[in-house]
Amino acid sequence: MIEIKDLHVSVAETEILKGINLSIGLGEVHAIMGPNGSGKSTLANVIAGRPGYSVISGDIVYKGSSILEVLPEKVS
Repeated sequence: MIEIKDLHVSVAETEILKGINLSIGLGEVHAIMGPNGSGKSTLANVIAGRPGYSVISGDIVYKGSSILEVLPEKVS
C-alpha cells in the first residue's frame, strides 16, 4: 500500500534522512520509534507533503503511484 524507497531528505541543506526504506501493506499497522532527533517527525512531515523538506533522492509510493509530486491536500 505504501512503500518508501531509499529516501534521502534534507532541511536547510542538511541531510536528515539517509536511505530510508519501509514497506507497509494493506491492513498493517506500524510504529515509528526512536530517540529524539532520529527523524520520526521528519519522515511523517515528508509523507504529508509539508513544506521545508527537500527530497534529495528516493521515492514514496502509495497504491502504485509516487506521492512526491502530488499536492499535500491531495495526499490526505
